[in-house]
Amino acid sequence: MSKRILYVIDSLKIGGAEMLLLGLLDAVRARGGEVHVAYFSQGPLEARVAERGVGMTRLSQTGLRDPRALARCMQLIREWQPDIVHTHLIKSDLIGQMAARLLGVPRIITLHNTDPWREKKGKSLAYRTVTAGADACIGVSERVSEHVARTGGFRADRIQTIANGIDLDHFDPAQVQPLDLSPYGVQPGALVIAVVGSLTPQKDHENFLRSAAILAQRLPEAVFLVVGEGPLATQIEAQARSLGLGPERLILTGAITQMRELLAALDVLVISSAWEGLPMILLEGMAMQCAIASTAVGGIPDVLQDGSSGRLVPPQDPAALAAAVEGLLADRSATEALGSAARGTVADRFSADVMRERIFALYDSNHRPRRSARRQPGAPRLDSSN
Repeated sequence: MSKRILYVIDSLKIGGAEMLLLGLLDAVRARGGEVHVAYFSQGPLEARVAERGVGMTRLSQTGLRDPRALARCMQLIREWQPDIVHTHLIKSDLIGQMAARLLGVPRIITLHNTDPWREKKGKSLAYRTVTAGADACIGVSERVSEHVARTGGFRADRIQTIANGIDLDHFDPAQVQPLDLSPYGVQPGALVIAVVGSLTPQKDHENFLRSAAILAQRLPEAVFLVVGEGPLATQIEAQARSLGLGPERLILTGAITQMRELLAALDVLVISSAWEGLPMILLEGMAMQCAIASTAVGGIPDVLQDGSSGRLVPPQDPAALAAAVEGLLADRSATEALGSAARGTVADRFSADVMRERIFALYDSNHRPRRSARRQPGAPRLDSSN
């Protein structure tokens, strides 16, 4: 696949869409293609992109508030001459899709979430106007595709569901040593219950904290980890303390890049989200045979079966979430069986190879000759510091 793919993404922090992007970078290059990444927010994955020798361009330090972000994206497209622009997440959809549209470059959009803002007419109309006419739309789960079609994002016949996929050889519990959590203050013998994800409203950390406060009374040996980074860190920590969860019981770890090792160290993985598409942490946890308690939102119930491969509860119900976690801890042999079934589900239905082949087929079918055949040898790293 000798194509140039420009990926535009909101951040290079650790998150599901960002980890999916890393896999795509490797797969495109393995097929003889070229890749470049344009992004807004810095994060730990910058180093992992750089060590691959992949070019990066930061579009803005202030997100959509910087009117020059669109100009920078257009400049990058003119200079690097991609065959396809593929955008991920809202800021990048708006800027990347508009830039590619104005310059006549084929464009693909991946829809990652059942975002509540799509129900609001003003915001939804603005997004639809900017992203209209994308050559291909990918929904990461059937629930995402249905949500976007229903709320008017794209016509149903223009959306193709391509489920997120996992590399099972990489996420293999038999080959992974659990992460040493003592540097984070976790004592030997503790029960470790963690929520993993960006510290944003979508992940509903309040739900997790309130369930943790219930469990802390019943499980004196339990420690609760909030893994990730984001704008709500200070608020989450303050709320934890207000619920009586001191720093020895509720620990904000920040970002952890050793995800396989972290998952291997957990007693229970919690997904407390208010809405979702198909979270990569769910598939990663299932591949690692984790005990998982999750809210039944977005595409999660289509993957994790309550009582068969994990536990599902309604969103925004801390008591139910606490009961699900406690149930998983009460019968370890039954929980191990759930973990084995979860890995089997991922192996059968959520292969990274299948996901990538379907995305590459879209690249092939939506490629068209560029109006300008001349290509520059590389793109500059545009300065967004001014």
